[in-house]
Amino acid sequence: MQVSEGSDTFEFRSPHGMKAAHSRLRTFAGIAVRHLQHFNYPGRAWHDLSGPQDTLTVVLAEIGGRCEARTNLHRPAALDRQRPNHISFVPAEMRVWGYTDNMESVREVRLSFDRKSLGDWFGSDLDPGKAGNPELMFHDKRAVECARLLAAECDASDPSSELYGEGLTIALLSACFQGRPQRENSGLSVSQLRLVLDFIHEHLDLSVSVFQLARLVDLSPSQFARMFKASTGVSPHRYQLNTRIGKAQELLLMKGESLSMVAAATGFADQSHFTRTFKRVTGATPHEWHRNRIA
Repeated sequence: MQVSEGSDTFEFRSPHGMKAAHSRLRTFAGIAVRHLQHFNYPGRAWHDLSGPQDTLTVVLAEIGGRCEARTNLHRPAALDRQRPNHISFVPAEMRVWGYTDNMESVREVRLSFDRKSLGDWFGSDLDPGKAGNPELMFHDKRAVECARLLAAECDASDPSSELYGEGLTIALLSACFQGRPQRENSGLSVSQLRLVLDFIHEHLDLSVSVFQLARLVDLSPSQFARMFKASTGVSPHRYQLNTRIGKAQELLLMKGESLSMVAAATGFADQSHFTRTFKRVTGATPHEWHRNRIA
């Protein structure tokens, strides 16, 4: 069963009893993040959760009952795992069934990635045991919250910056695969922090990734994101957003600067995207902020 949305085509493997599905795709540093909703006919329904890459699926909503991840279609999951918002990690090409019985629909976020990419993302923070073995229907509140935000980002008509999606993806995967960080509370050195902050300030009009920033200071993206927040109190995305808004405010006070020019100079997709984000951050539109400022 194939689902086509825009340029993306997603295929449910070995489907049975499935009626329809919707899919929205975003990709962050090579990791495919899909917001999926599939609808079933009455009775039993199932499909193979595996794919050519490793798969992590987070169930966000179940309408009409409970869905399960099963290695055997005829063997129910353990009762202590049959709770809402369960998460399953399925290694590439390992047959695991997504199973339902008389359920109307299931909504989930599904990530697809190569095992090697986890090492690139997490470095020494990665727990090899968690990344190397399947685990079905486990639970983690932080991972579910990140999945909900990623689902909204997949659906958004105005996607946020690359740093935002990457940050959510790192947080979700770290909740599932990260061991105990070796330097729990340590931040970046003064020279590392200055190097990163200068880079962000100099490239406000460009899309900057966590990988780019992490490479500047020779850290994995996971280590970098944790240490950056320990140093600044905010995530890389939030720091970039605050800096963009601050620069926009400076430009608004300059005579003759149009909103479209300010939006382009500070890395927003267009004037409407800039206006909505500015109001969300400051509580006022650019025109309102400028009027109040000069008054």
